Amino acid sequence: MNITKILSLYPKYFYDNLYELFSINDYKYLVVANITMFAGYQIRVMALAWIVLDLTQSETSMGLINSISGIGVIGMSLFGGAFSDRFERWKLLWMTKLSVAIISIITGILLSMNIINENTVWILIPLSLIIGIIFGIHNPSSQTFVVDVVGKEKLVQAVSFNTSASTIAQIVAPSLGGLLIWLGYDISFYFISSLYILGALMIISVKTRSKKKNHKIKNENIFIEIKTGIIYSLNNPIIRPLLIISITAIFGGMYQPVIPVKIKNDLGLEELHYGYTLAASGVGALFGSIILFTLGSRVRNLYVLIISFIGFDIGVIIFGFAPNFLISILSSFMMGTGFACWMVTVPVMLQQYASDEMRGRVVSLYYMTILTYQLGWFFGGYILEKTSIEFSVLFSSLSSILIAIITIISSKELRKL
Repeated sequence: MNITKILSLYPKYFYDNLYELFSINDYKYLVVANITMFAGYQIRVMALAWIVLDLTQSETSMGLINSISGIGVIGMSLFGGAFSDRFERWKLLWMTKLSVAIISIITGILLSMNIINENTVWILIPLSLIIGIIFGIHNPSSQTFVVDVVGKEKLVQAVSFNTSASTIAQIVAPSLGGLLIWLGYDISFYFISSLYILGALMIISVKTRSKKKNHKIKNENIFIEIKTGIIYSLNNPIIRPLLIISITAIFGGMYQPVIPVKIKNDLGLEELHYGYTLAASGVGALFGSIILFTLGSRVRNLYVLIISFIGFDIGVIIFGFAPNFLISILSSFMMGTGFACWMVTVPVMLQQYASDEMRGRVVSLYYMTILTYQLGWFFGGYILEKTSIEFSVLFSSLSSILIAIITIISSKELRKL
């Protein structure tokens, strides 16, 4: 189908896909739960970065504390994938969301009582680690439960719309997050907890349950289960290169400390401008995900993957060299578009090419690789403190592009998609 015909049928594709998805009642609850989760995550990352930078004046400390939760996620993801294949995903989801809400309330109380200050900022490290461990259990079930609700045939549209809905939160949350940080650091975390409580209630409202679990899996040693999932993924000619490409997320994470430093120290702006910059990325992500939602499988996955790298990594370079706030906003929009293409295409492809009994473990490996993104916070903060904004963005972006090019060229199966 040529591009002219696709564009002429664009409105029809959009409304047809929208009607099909929302005829599934449980999907509505999933969308709201995803919006609250993404908004909570976005505000938490913002608040932690600003609080630590304000209390310590250290980019390395800011990067370290924001990367700690990534260690928890990576360390727990394989178990989270095994739990997703073994236990009821619906229950895992609402329980983990409530757990994150409780940790957020505790953080808010510690900030209200001034227990967390410039001398005790280290308290945020164990709290962040616990959050990461909880998300390591949560994330594989969050992805695979979408298939339980809508089925594989509607997966591209469901994930695309989830990303669209979540990026609305990404647009609103940073501006709101900047305001909440301005009102009080503790208020930010109380608000985050309310978002996760709402998300848990939405999941509890879902009637769909995971398909009946294999009793053989339940009785199997969990470490053997994890090993089986790793071997399966590494031997699959589609899943293996996708996981290798996902490792480039660490370079995307290395760029993250640049954002508050660029806004605060280089351009001399305030919290609200930091929020507006992240919101612009959300607008770009919304644009990209709506396009993918409408077109679905009508565009080759390989093309979308290439666009994701061009949009994000070139946008990062432009942002690092931006001479003013307008250019930083436009480059942030560009990064958001690339990010949306990535976040829809890669997990959808992994689930489409994974067997049903392996989906949770495959997705857990994906989260282990992509959440090196949060480890990138630490390395990015260190490199930024020792070098410059310009060197940081060039190093992270060019490294990411190089790995993507090598992987795509060396994988015949991936190039056919």
